[in-house]
Amino acid sequence: MESIQEYHAALAEAIPVKSDHLERTVIRRLLEHIQSFEAGVSSMYEFLIDKGLMQNDPYKHERTVTEIQVPSNEPFSETDMMHEISMRFSRYVSQWEFLVNIFHISVANLSLRKVKRLLDLLDWVRWSDFSPNSSLQITRAVATIVHRVSKMNDPMAGKIVNSNAAHLRDRTYAIKKELKSLTEFLREAYKWKIRQEVVNSMGIDQASFARNPANILQNVKFEVTHQARKLGWYRELVQELLEEDYGEDAARLRAATLERLKVSSEQIRKKKKKKGPDDTALMMNVVDRLARCGEPIRSALVKMNDNSRTIQERKKSFGERLSEIFSSLFHRSSDKVVYSITIKDAVSGAVRHEDLNYPKFAAIAMTRARTLSALLDTSSEAHSNARNAGAEKLEEFITRYLTEVKGIHRHLEGLDAYFRSDNIPQEIRSSMKACSLNLKNLKSSIADTIRSFNEFKSGRDEREQLRKLGIDD
Repeated sequence: MESIQEYHAALAEAIPVKSDHLERTVIRRLLEHIQSFEAGVSSMYEFLIDKGLMQNDPYKHERTVTEIQVPSNEPFSETDMMHEISMRFSRYVSQWEFLVNIFHISVANLSLRKVKRLLDLLDWVRWSDFSPNSSLQITRAVATIVHRVSKMNDPMAGKIVNSNAAHLRDRTYAIKKELKSLTEFLREAYKWKIRQEVVNSMGIDQASFARNPANILQNVKFEVTHQARKLGWYRELVQELLEEDYGEDAARLRAATLERLKVSSEQIRKKKKKKGPDDTALMMNVVDRLARCGEPIRSALVKMNDNSRTIQERKKSFGERLSEIFSSLFHRSSDKVVYSITIKDAVSGAVRHEDLNYPKFAAIAMTRARTLSALLDTSSEAHSNARNAGAEKLEEFITRYLTEVKGIHRHLEGLDAYFRSDNIPQEIRSSMKACSLNLKNLKSSIADTIRSFNEFKSGRDEREQLRKLGIDD
Protein backbone atom coordinates (compact mmCIF):
# COMPACT_ATOMS: atom_id res chain seq x y z
CA MET A 1 0.00 0.00 0.00
CA GLU A 2 1.85 3.06 -1.26
CA SER A 3 0.07 5.88 0.56
CA ILE A 4 -2.31 6.52 3.40
CA GLN A 5 -4.85 7.86 0.90
CA GLU A 6 -4.84 4.57 -1.02
CA TYR A 7 -5.19 2.65 2.24
CA HIS A 8 -8.18 4.71 3.34
CA ALA A 9 -9.77 4.28 -0.10
CA ALA A 10 -9.33 0.51 0.21
CA LEU A 11 -10.91 0.58 3.68
CA ALA A 12 -13.85 2.65 2.41
CA GLU A 13 -14.50 -0.03 -0.19
CA ALA A 14 -13.87 -3.10 2.00
CA ILE A 15 -15.88 -2.16 5.10
CA PRO A 16 -19.35 -1.92 3.46
CA VAL A 17 -18.74 -5.17 1.53
CA LYS A 18 -17.69 -6.97 4.72
CA SER A 19 -20.65 -5.52 6.62
CA ASP A 20 -23.07 -6.72 3.96
CA HIS A 21 -21.50 -10.19 4.00
CA LEU A 22 -21.77 -10.44 7.81
CA GLU A 23 -25.39 -9.29 7.68
CA ARG A 24 -26.25 -12.12 5.32
CA THR A 25 -24.30 -14.82 7.15
CA VAL A 26 -23.20 -14.20 10.74
CA ILE A 27 -26.17 -12.03 11.75
CA ARG A 28 -28.68 -14.57 10.40
CA ARG A 29 -27.00 -17.40 12.28
CA LEU A 30 -26.68 -15.27 15.41
CA LEU A 31 -30.38 -14.40 15.33
CA GLU A 32 -31.31 -18.07 14.98
CA HIS A 33 -29.03 -19.05 17.89
CA ILE A 34 -30.39 -16.27 20.13
CA GLN A 35 -34.00 -17.25 19.36
CA SER A 36 -33.16 -20.85 20.22
CA PHE A 37 -31.39 -19.76 23.42
CA GLU A 38 -34.37 -17.64 24.49
CA ALA A 39 -36.74 -20.55 23.90
CA GLY A 40 -34.54 -22.78 26.06
CA VAL A 41 -34.08 -20.35 28.93
CA SER A 42 -37.79 -19.42 28.99
CA SER A 43 -38.71 -23.10 29.04
CA MET A 44 -36.26 -23.70 31.89
CA TYR A 45 -37.74 -20.79 33.89
CA GLU A 46 -41.35 -21.94 33.43
CA PHE A 47 -40.38 -25.52 34.26
CA LEU A 48 -38.67 -24.58 37.54
CA ILE A 49 -41.59 -22.37 38.59
CA ASP A 50 -44.01 -25.20 37.87
CA LYS A 51 -41.94 -27.57 40.01
CA GLY A 52 -41.94 -25.06 42.87
CA LEU A 53 -38.17 -24.67 42.66
CA MET A 54 -38.37 -20.97 41.77
CA GLN A 55 -40.80 -18.30 42.87
CA ASN A 56 -43.08 -16.64 40.35
CA ASP A 57 -42.17 -13.01 39.63
CA PRO A 58 -45.44 -11.04 39.86
CA TYR A 59 -43.92 -8.06 38.03
CA LYS A 60 -42.30 -9.92 35.13
CA HIS A 61 -44.94 -9.05 32.53
CA GLU A 62 -45.12 -5.43 33.71
CA ARG A 63 -41.37 -4.88 33.35
CA THR A 64 -40.23 -2.72 30.43
CA VAL A 65 -36.81 -3.57 28.99
CA THR A 66 -35.25 -0.92 26.76
CA GLU A 67 -31.57 -1.93 26.63
CA ILE A 68 -29.23 -4.86 27.13
CA GLN A 69 -28.60 -5.03 30.86
CA VAL A 70 -27.03 -7.84 32.85
CA PRO A 71 -28.91 -8.91 36.04
CA SER A 72 -27.18 -8.32 39.35
CA ASN A 73 -24.20 -10.46 40.32
CA GLU A 74 -24.14 -9.13 43.88
CA PRO A 75 -23.60 -11.85 46.52
CA PHE A 76 -26.59 -13.08 48.52
CA SER A 77 -26.98 -15.27 51.61
CA GLU A 78 -28.07 -18.90 51.40
CA THR A 79 -31.28 -18.06 53.26
CA ASP A 80 -32.20 -15.54 50.55
CA MET A 81 -31.19 -17.80 47.65
CA MET A 82 -34.69 -18.86 46.56
CA HIS A 83 -36.05 -15.31 46.39
CA GLU A 84 -32.92 -13.67 44.96
CA ILE A 85 -32.24 -16.23 42.24
CA SER A 86 -35.94 -16.35 41.28
CA MET A 87 -36.19 -12.57 40.80
CA ARG A 88 -32.81 -12.29 39.06
CA PHE A 89 -33.48 -15.25 36.77
CA SER A 90 -36.80 -13.61 35.82
CA ARG A 91 -34.88 -10.50 34.73
CA TYR A 92 -32.43 -12.73 32.86
CA VAL A 93 -35.32 -14.28 30.90
CA SER A 94 -36.77 -10.82 30.21
CA GLN A 95 -33.46 -9.76 28.67
CA TRP A 96 -33.48 -12.64 26.21
CA GLU A 97 -37.12 -11.96 25.36
CA PHE A 98 -36.12 -8.33 24.67
CA LEU A 99 -33.33 -9.48 22.35
CA VAL A 100 -35.71 -11.70 20.37
CA ASN A 101 -38.83 -9.53 20.31
CA ILE A 102 -37.63 -5.91 20.41
CA PHE A 103 -33.90 -5.41 19.90
CA HIS A 104 -32.89 -5.19 16.24
CA ILE A 105 -29.92 -7.50 15.77
CA SER A 106 -27.87 -6.14 12.87
CA VAL A 107 -24.34 -5.03 12.11
CA ALA A 108 -25.43 -1.39 12.12
CA ASN A 109 -27.17 -1.67 15.50
CA LEU A 110 -24.35 -3.51 17.25
CA SER A 111 -21.27 -1.90 18.75
CA LEU A 112 -18.32 -3.13 20.75
CA ARG A 113 -20.07 -1.97 23.92
CA LYS A 114 -23.28 -3.87 23.08
CA VAL A 115 -21.39 -7.02 22.14
CA LYS A 116 -19.57 -6.84 25.49
CA ARG A 117 -22.93 -6.64 27.29
CA LEU A 118 -24.23 -9.55 25.24
CA LEU A 119 -21.24 -11.66 26.27
CA ASP A 120 -21.71 -10.66 29.92
CA LEU A 121 -25.39 -11.59 29.70
CA LEU A 122 -24.48 -14.90 28.08
CA ASP A 123 -22.10 -15.70 30.94
CA TRP A 124 -24.42 -14.56 33.73
CA VAL A 125 -25.11 -18.28 34.08
CA ARG A 126 -22.11 -20.30 32.92
CA TRP A 127 -23.98 -22.97 30.99
CA SER A 128 -20.62 -24.08 29.60
CA ASP A 129 -19.50 -24.92 33.15
CA PHE A 130 -22.85 -25.68 34.74
CA SER A 131 -22.33 -27.42 38.07
CA PRO A 132 -23.52 -27.23 41.70
CA ASN A 133 -19.80 -26.98 42.54
CA SER A 134 -19.19 -23.89 40.39
CA SER A 135 -17.08 -21.14 41.96
CA LEU A 136 -19.61 -18.58 40.62
CA GLN A 137 -22.52 -18.06 43.01
CA ILE A 138 -25.21 -17.45 40.36
CA THR A 139 -24.22 -20.50 38.33
CA ARG A 140 -23.90 -22.61 41.47
CA ALA A 141 -27.35 -21.54 42.71
CA VAL A 142 -29.13 -22.22 39.40
CA ALA A 143 -27.33 -25.56 38.97
CA THR A 144 -28.25 -26.59 42.52
CA ILE A 145 -31.92 -25.83 41.82
CA VAL A 146 -31.84 -27.73 38.52
CA HIS A 147 -30.05 -30.66 40.18
CA ARG A 148 -32.99 -31.04 42.60
CA VAL A 149 -35.24 -32.02 39.68
CA SER A 150 -33.14 -35.15 39.15
CA LYS A 151 -33.84 -36.20 42.73
CA MET A 152 -37.62 -36.04 42.22
CA ASN A 153 -39.59 -39.17 41.48
CA ASP A 154 -40.10 -38.00 37.90
CA PRO A 155 -37.52 -39.36 35.41
CA MET A 156 -39.06 -37.49 32.48
CA ALA A 157 -38.72 -34.16 34.31
CA GLY A 158 -35.06 -34.86 35.04
CA LYS A 159 -34.38 -35.75 31.42
CA ILE A 160 -36.12 -32.62 30.14
CA VAL A 161 -34.29 -30.19 32.43
CA ASN A 162 -30.87 -31.78 31.82
CA SER A 163 -31.44 -31.74 28.07
CA ASN A 164 -32.42 -28.08 28.30
CA ALA A 165 -29.23 -27.23 30.19
CA ALA A 166 -27.17 -29.06 27.54
CA HIS A 167 -29.04 -27.17 24.80
CA LEU A 168 -28.20 -23.82 26.46
CA ARG A 169 -24.55 -24.85 26.72
CA ASP A 170 -24.44 -25.65 22.99
CA ARG A 171 -26.19 -22.40 22.06
CA THR A 172 -23.70 -20.49 24.25
CA TYR A 173 -20.79 -21.83 22.20
CA ALA A 174 -22.62 -21.05 18.94
CA ILE A 175 -23.48 -17.46 19.96
CA LYS A 176 -19.93 -16.76 21.13
CA LYS A 177 -18.54 -18.02 17.84
CA GLU A 178 -20.69 -15.58 15.84
CA LEU A 179 -19.97 -12.71 18.25
CA LYS A 180 -16.24 -13.31 17.82
CA SER A 181 -16.59 -12.85 14.04
CA LEU A 182 -18.64 -9.70 14.58
CA THR A 183 -16.17 -8.29 17.12
CA GLU A 184 -13.29 -8.59 14.65
CA PHE A 185 -15.25 -6.49 12.16
CA LEU A 186 -16.59 -4.00 14.74
CA ARG A 187 -13.02 -3.26 15.84
CA GLU A 188 -12.18 -2.22 12.28
CA ALA A 189 -15.47 -0.32 11.91
CA TYR A 190 -14.72 1.59 15.13
CA LYS A 191 -11.25 2.53 13.88
CA TRP A 192 -12.75 3.72 10.58
CA LYS A 193 -15.26 5.96 12.38
CA ILE A 194 -12.54 7.43 14.59
CA ARG A 195 -10.54 8.21 11.45
CA GLN A 196 -13.49 9.90 9.76
CA GLU A 197 -14.75 11.88 12.76
CA VAL A 198 -11.50 12.77 14.51
CA VAL A 199 -8.06 11.70 13.29
CA ASN A 200 -8.18 12.71 9.61
CA SER A 201 -8.81 16.34 10.54
CA MET A 202 -6.00 16.57 13.14
CA GLY A 203 -3.11 17.04 10.70
CA ILE A 204 -1.01 14.17 12.04
CA ASP A 205 1.93 12.98 9.94
CA GLN A 206 4.51 10.21 10.24
CA ALA A 207 7.22 12.53 11.51
CA SER A 208 5.16 13.96 14.40
CA PHE A 209 3.93 10.51 15.37
CA ALA A 210 7.47 9.12 15.32
CA ARG A 211 8.72 11.97 17.56
CA ASN A 212 6.09 11.61 20.29
CA PRO A 213 3.49 8.82 19.79
CA ALA A 214 2.26 9.08 23.40
CA ASN A 215 1.47 12.78 22.95
CA ILE A 216 -0.40 12.10 19.69
CA LEU A 217 -2.43 9.38 21.40
CA GLN A 218 -3.32 11.75 24.23
CA ASN A 219 -4.41 14.43 21.75
CA VAL A 220 -6.64 11.93 19.92
CA LYS A 221 -8.20 10.91 23.23
CA PHE A 222 -8.98 14.56 23.99
CA GLU A 223 -10.63 15.04 20.60
CA VAL A 224 -12.64 11.79 20.83
CA THR A 225 -13.87 12.75 24.30
CA HIS A 226 -15.09 16.11 23.04
CA GLN A 227 -16.16 15.37 19.44
CA ALA A 228 -17.12 11.69 19.31
CA ARG A 229 -18.04 10.72 22.85
CA LYS A 230 -20.77 8.37 21.59
CA LEU A 231 -18.15 6.15 19.95
CA GLY A 232 -16.42 5.50 23.26
CA TRP A 233 -12.70 5.35 23.94
CA TYR A 234 -10.74 2.17 23.21
CA ARG A 235 -7.08 2.98 23.72
CA GLU A 236 -5.82 -0.27 22.19
CA LEU A 237 -7.78 0.24 18.96
CA VAL A 238 -6.78 3.89 18.56
CA GLN A 239 -3.18 2.81 19.07
CA GLU A 240 -3.62 0.24 16.28
CA LEU A 241 -5.14 2.91 14.03
CA LEU A 242 -2.23 5.28 14.53
CA GLU A 243 0.33 2.52 13.91
CA GLU A 244 -1.44 1.52 10.67
CA ASP A 245 -1.61 5.09 9.41
CA TYR A 246 1.67 6.58 10.67
CA GLY A 247 3.82 3.83 12.21
CA GLU A 248 7.11 2.36 11.00
CA ASP A 249 5.49 -1.04 10.33
CA ALA A 250 2.47 0.48 8.61
CA ALA A 251 2.70 -1.55 5.38
CA ARG A 252 2.48 -4.91 7.15
CA LEU A 253 -0.31 -3.76 9.50
CA ARG A 254 -2.37 -2.33 6.62
CA ALA A 255 -2.09 -5.57 4.64
CA ALA A 256 -3.17 -7.59 7.69
CA THR A 257 -6.20 -5.33 8.27
CA LEU A 258 -7.36 -5.53 4.65
CA GLU A 259 -6.93 -9.32 4.77
CA ARG A 260 -9.28 -9.47 7.79
CA LEU A 261 -11.85 -7.41 5.89
CA LYS A 262 -11.54 -9.39 2.68
CA VAL A 263 -14.61 -11.17 1.32
CA SER A 264 -13.62 -13.87 -1.15
CA SER A 265 -15.11 -14.16 -4.63
CA GLU A 266 -16.54 -17.54 -3.62
CA GLN A 267 -18.41 -15.92 -0.71
CA ILE A 268 -19.75 -13.24 -3.06
CA ARG A 269 -20.98 -15.92 -5.49
CA LYS A 270 -22.78 -17.67 -2.62
CA LYS A 271 -24.40 -14.37 -1.75
CA LYS A 272 -25.71 -13.95 -5.31
CA LYS A 273 -27.11 -17.48 -5.35
CA LYS A 274 -28.88 -17.09 -2.01
CA LYS A 275 -32.64 -16.87 -2.22
CA GLY A 276 -33.49 -15.53 1.22
CA PRO A 277 -33.43 -17.29 4.59
CA ASP A 278 -33.73 -21.06 5.01
CA ASP A 279 -37.40 -21.88 5.63
CA THR A 280 -36.56 -25.08 7.50
CA ALA A 281 -34.29 -23.23 9.95
CA LEU A 282 -36.95 -20.56 10.51
CA MET A 283 -39.64 -23.17 11.10
CA MET A 284 -37.45 -25.02 13.60
CA ASN A 285 -37.60 -21.85 15.69
CA VAL A 286 -41.40 -22.17 15.62
CA VAL A 287 -41.10 -25.87 16.53
CA ASP A 288 -38.90 -24.94 19.51
CA ARG A 289 -41.65 -22.68 20.81
CA LEU A 290 -44.36 -25.25 20.17
CA ALA A 291 -42.28 -27.85 22.03
CA ARG A 292 -42.44 -25.67 25.14
CA CYS A 293 -46.16 -26.52 25.37
CA GLY A 294 -45.33 -30.13 26.26
CA GLU A 295 -44.17 -29.65 29.84
CA PRO A 296 -47.11 -27.52 31.12
CA ILE A 297 -49.54 -30.04 29.57
CA ARG A 298 -47.73 -32.94 31.24
CA SER A 299 -47.50 -31.18 34.61
CA ALA A 300 -51.18 -30.21 34.53
CA LEU A 301 -52.19 -33.78 33.68
CA VAL A 302 -50.15 -35.18 36.58
CA LYS A 303 -52.11 -32.94 38.97
CA MET A 304 -55.43 -33.71 37.30
CA ASN A 305 -54.74 -37.45 37.44
CA ASP A 306 -54.26 -37.03 41.20
CA ASN A 307 -57.52 -35.08 41.40
CA SER A 308 -59.39 -37.74 39.44
CA ARG A 309 -57.89 -40.51 41.56
CA THR A 310 -58.93 -38.70 44.74
CA ILE A 311 -62.50 -38.42 43.45
CA GLN A 312 -62.70 -42.04 42.32
CA GLU A 313 -61.15 -43.51 45.47
CA ARG A 314 -63.14 -41.56 48.02
CA LYS A 315 -65.77 -43.39 50.10
CA LYS A 316 -69.00 -43.25 48.08
CA SER A 317 -72.54 -43.17 49.39
CA PHE A 318 -75.04 -45.96 48.78
CA GLY A 319 -76.93 -43.76 46.29
CA GLU A 320 -73.79 -43.09 44.23
CA ARG A 321 -72.89 -46.78 44.13
CA LEU A 322 -76.46 -47.63 43.06
CA SER A 323 -76.26 -44.98 40.30
CA GLU A 324 -73.04 -46.54 38.98
CA ILE A 325 -74.71 -49.98 38.86
CA PHE A 326 -77.62 -48.63 36.82
CA SER A 327 -75.20 -46.80 34.51
CA SER A 328 -73.33 -50.02 33.79
CA LEU A 329 -76.63 -51.78 33.01
CA PHE A 330 -77.27 -49.20 30.28
CA HIS A 331 -73.99 -50.10 28.54
CA ARG A 332 -71.84 -47.39 30.07
CA SER A 333 -68.38 -48.90 30.46
CA SER A 334 -67.33 -49.33 34.08
CA ASP A 335 -63.79 -48.03 33.36
CA LYS A 336 -65.09 -44.84 31.73
CA VAL A 337 -64.75 -41.78 33.97
CA VAL A 338 -66.83 -38.92 32.61
CA TYR A 339 -66.70 -35.31 33.84
CA SER A 340 -69.19 -32.68 32.70
CA ILE A 341 -67.09 -29.62 31.92
CA THR A 342 -67.67 -26.19 30.43
CA ILE A 343 -65.65 -25.19 27.35
CA LYS A 344 -65.26 -21.55 26.42
CA ASP A 345 -64.09 -20.48 22.97
CA ALA A 346 -61.27 -17.94 23.40
CA VAL A 347 -62.16 -16.08 20.17
CA SER A 348 -65.97 -15.98 20.07
CA GLY A 349 -66.56 -16.34 23.81
CA ALA A 350 -69.18 -19.02 23.11
CA VAL A 351 -69.73 -21.49 25.94
CA ARG A 352 -70.66 -25.13 25.52
CA HIS A 353 -70.97 -28.09 27.86
CA GLU A 354 -69.25 -31.39 27.21
CA ASP A 355 -69.21 -34.81 28.86
CA LEU A 356 -65.51 -35.62 28.73
CA ASN A 357 -64.20 -39.18 28.85
CA TYR A 358 -61.28 -38.31 31.11
CA PRO A 359 -59.04 -41.43 30.76
CA LYS A 360 -59.22 -41.23 26.95
CA PHE A 361 -58.54 -37.49 26.92
CA ALA A 362 -55.68 -37.77 29.42
CA ALA A 363 -54.00 -40.58 27.44
CA ILE A 364 -54.12 -38.62 24.17
CA ALA A 365 -52.99 -35.36 25.79
CA MET A 366 -50.09 -37.07 27.61
CA THR A 367 -48.94 -38.65 24.33
CA ARG A 368 -48.94 -35.21 22.68
CA ALA A 369 -47.06 -33.73 25.63
CA ARG A 370 -44.35 -36.40 25.44
CA THR A 371 -43.96 -35.89 21.69
CA LEU A 372 -43.52 -32.15 22.17
CA SER A 373 -41.17 -32.53 25.13
CA ALA A 374 -38.96 -34.88 23.12
CA LEU A 375 -38.46 -32.08 20.57
CA LEU A 376 -36.79 -29.96 23.26
CA ASP A 377 -33.98 -32.50 23.46
CA THR A 378 -31.70 -31.46 20.59
CA SER A 379 -29.95 -34.84 20.71
CA SER A 380 -33.21 -36.82 20.44
CA GLU A 381 -34.38 -38.75 17.39
CA ALA A 382 -37.57 -36.64 17.33
CA HIS A 383 -35.57 -33.41 17.03
CA SER A 384 -33.33 -34.92 14.34
CA ASN A 385 -36.35 -36.14 12.37
CA ALA A 386 -37.92 -32.68 12.57
CA ARG A 387 -34.78 -30.99 11.22
CA ASN A 388 -34.67 -33.41 8.32
CA ALA A 389 -38.38 -33.29 7.55
CA GLY A 390 -38.34 -30.23 5.31
CA ALA A 391 -40.33 -27.00 5.49
CA GLU A 392 -43.57 -28.37 4.02
CA LYS A 393 -43.90 -31.26 6.49
CA LEU A 394 -42.87 -29.03 9.37
CA GLU A 395 -45.63 -26.58 8.49
CA GLU A 396 -48.16 -29.41 8.44
CA PHE A 397 -46.89 -30.67 11.80
CA ILE A 398 -47.02 -27.22 13.41
CA THR A 399 -50.52 -26.51 12.05
CA ARG A 400 -51.91 -29.85 13.26
CA TYR A 401 -50.24 -29.86 16.66
CA LEU A 402 -51.03 -26.18 17.31
CA THR A 403 -54.72 -26.92 16.72
CA GLU A 404 -54.56 -29.95 19.01
CA VAL A 405 -52.69 -28.10 21.74
CA LYS A 406 -55.22 -25.26 21.71
CA GLY A 407 -57.99 -27.86 22.09
CA ILE A 408 -56.11 -29.56 24.95
CA HIS A 409 -55.71 -26.16 26.64
CA ARG A 410 -59.46 -25.46 26.46
CA HIS A 411 -60.27 -28.89 27.92
CA LEU A 412 -57.67 -28.52 30.66
CA GLU A 413 -59.19 -25.17 31.62
CA GLY A 414 -62.61 -26.79 31.76
CA LEU A 415 -61.29 -29.64 33.92
CA ASP A 416 -59.45 -27.26 36.24
CA ALA A 417 -62.65 -25.29 36.79
CA TYR A 418 -64.62 -28.53 37.33
CA PHE A 419 -62.17 -29.89 39.94
CA ARG A 420 -62.50 -26.68 41.95
CA SER A 421 -66.29 -26.32 41.57
CA ASP A 422 -69.24 -27.29 43.74
CA ASN A 423 -69.49 -30.51 41.73
CA ILE A 424 -66.72 -31.88 43.93
CA PRO A 425 -67.89 -33.18 47.34
CA GLN A 426 -67.07 -30.82 50.18
CA GLU A 427 -64.91 -33.30 52.08
CA ILE A 428 -62.34 -33.63 49.26
CA ARG A 429 -62.61 -30.22 47.58
CA SER A 430 -59.64 -28.83 49.52
CA SER A 431 -57.54 -31.76 48.23
CA MET A 432 -57.97 -30.74 44.61
CA LYS A 433 -54.74 -29.47 43.03
CA ALA A 434 -55.00 -26.23 41.06
CA CYS A 435 -53.32 -26.00 37.66
CA SER A 436 -53.63 -22.25 37.07
CA LEU A 437 -49.87 -21.68 36.73
CA ASN A 438 -49.47 -24.62 34.33
CA LEU A 439 -52.34 -23.32 32.22
CA LYS A 440 -50.92 -19.79 32.27
CA ASN A 441 -47.56 -21.09 31.04
CA LEU A 442 -49.30 -23.20 28.39
CA LYS A 443 -51.32 -20.22 27.17
CA SER A 444 -48.15 -18.11 26.99
CA SER A 445 -46.33 -20.81 24.98
CA ILE A 446 -49.28 -21.16 22.59
CA ALA A 447 -49.37 -17.38 22.04
CA ASP A 448 -45.61 -17.31 21.48
CA THR A 449 -45.89 -20.13 18.95
CA ILE A 450 -48.73 -18.43 17.07
CA ARG A 451 -46.81 -15.15 16.93
CA SER A 452 -43.65 -16.85 15.69
CA PHE A 453 -45.60 -18.93 13.14
CA ASN A 454 -47.42 -15.86 11.80
CA GLU A 455 -44.13 -13.95 11.50
CA PHE A 456 -42.67 -16.83 9.49
CA LYS A 457 -45.66 -16.96 7.13
CA SER A 458 -45.71 -13.17 6.69
CA GLY A 459 -42.00 -13.15 5.88
CA ARG A 460 -42.39 -16.02 3.43
CA ASP A 461 -45.31 -14.27 1.68
CA GLU A 462 -43.31 -11.05 1.48
CA ARG A 463 -40.33 -12.85 -0.06
CA GLU A 464 -42.65 -14.52 -2.57
CA GLN A 465 -44.09 -11.14 -3.59
CA LEU A 466 -40.57 -9.75 -4.03
CA ARG A 467 -39.61 -12.71 -6.20
CA LYS A 468 -42.64 -12.04 -8.41
CA LEU A 469 -41.30 -8.51 -8.82
CA GLY A 470 -37.95 -9.89 -9.89
CA ILE A 471 -36.15 -9.24 -6.58
CA ASP A 472 -34.46 -12.49 -5.59
CA ASP A 473 -32.91 -11.44 -2.27
